Amino acid sequence: MRNKLTQLRRRLVTLRRSDEGSGGGLSLVILLIAVVVFIVFGLVVDGGVRASAIDRANRVAMEAARAGAQVITEPGTGGVSVDQVVQQYLATEGVSGSSSVTGDRVDVTVNFSEPTKILGIIGLTKLPVHGSGFAYAIYDAGGAG
Repeated sequence: MRNKLTQLRRRLVTLRRSDEGSGGGLSLVILLIAVVVFIVFGLVVDGGVRASAIDRANRVAMEAARAGAQVITEPGTGGVSVDQVVQQYLATEGVSGSSSVTGDRVDVTVNFSEPTKILGIIGLTKLPVHGSGFAYAIYDAGGAG
């Protein structure tokens, strides 16, 4: 029995000594895995934030284009241009953009930056967002066109 205890003690000492030589390599691997998991989590969360922001940008661009198209169809707008109406709408939404008119079609492009939720920790604080929309001026039967 005593011989078995001595052998067990020697094995334990050998195992401890082999572990001492690792120099914390396992801790480094765990740290790297944690960083990668955190970055992937940040990409998923902030990717969702950006997708939502793109949806908002497209919606705002469409609404601004509709507002601009109404200027074309409504007589007596007092000399207000399509671009003025579009810019006013974009300003109320807190974004910037541009518009163009081709015939009865109004095109609007919207640009803004969306703040990140997670990736700001690694220095990526804002994501660029672009959206576009268009609308056609529709004349009713008794209208101007």
